[in-house]
Amino acid sequence: MFTKGTVKAFSIVAIVLSSVGLLFSVLGTFLLQTDSSITISFFMGIISWSLLLWASIIGYQLCAKYKLYDEEYKKVGLRIYAIILAFVLFFFVGLVAGIFIAVIILSTLWSLKSNYDDWDGNDDFLQEVQTNDTTNAS
Repeated sequence: MFTKGTVKAFSIVAIVLSSVGLLFSVLGTFLLQTDSSITISFFMGIISWSLLLWASIIGYQLCAKYKLYDEEYKKVGLRIYAIILAFVLFFFVGLVAGIFIAVIILSTLWSLKSNYDDWDGNDDFLQEVQTNDTTNAS
C-alpha cells in the first residue's frame, strides 16, 4: 500500500482528481453567480484545489525522482490518500477541503521535497570538495 509504485500510481490519480476538483470549482464560480456566499465558497475551492494539485504534483515528483525510505513513502502515501479522500468528500458530499488542510498537506510534502533537494545539493558539494582535495594532494 505504501510501496513506490503504488504511491506513484495514486499520486497520478490524485493529480487527475485535483484537476477535476479545480475544474468544477472554476466552472461553479463562473456559472453560479447568483449568491455571493456560493461564489465565495467556490472561490475558496479554487484555492484549495490549486494547493492540493500542487501537493499531488510534489508527491509524484517525490516518488518519481527521489529514492525515499520506506517510512517516507508512507508519509507521502498518507498525504496522497488524503487528497483522494478530499475529492471523494467534495464530489459525493459536497464538502470542500479547507484551505488549512490543503496548506498542511502541501507544506509537509514540500518540506520533505526541500529536504531531499538540500541533501542532493550537499552531495554534489561534497563530491567537488573531495575531488579538489585529491587533486591538491597530488
